[in-house]
Amino acid sequence: MSKRSSPVGTAVSDHIKESLKDPNFRAEYERLAPYEELARIVIMRRAALGLTQAELAARMGTTASAISRIESGQHATSSQTVKKLADAFGARAVLGFEFGSAEKPERELVAL
Repeated sequence: MSKRSSPVGTAVSDHIKESLKDPNFRAEYERLAPYEELARIVIMRRAALGLTQAELAARMGTTASAISRIESGQHATSSQTVKKLADAFGARAVLGFEFGSAEKPERELVAL
């Protein structure tokens, strides 16, 4: 990394804003965005319930490392896993499609 692009001493948000000028970085950032959003939801809900990763994993019948991967926001999560998360949180998972414009989307949803 050159001195010009060094993130040291730079706010993370500023570094990301600068990095988004790179088309490859932008594509990867956009690809991971939904997984990072899901990760934030899982982290916040788990914290609100006072659960450790191991406790959430036990509720789902999986491992703490699987929860860690979900919470990293760097991996795709299957609809089956999202359903298990919802069940573990006492919630319903909803999956669907949006049609039309982003300003006025028409949504078709199904509870898993």
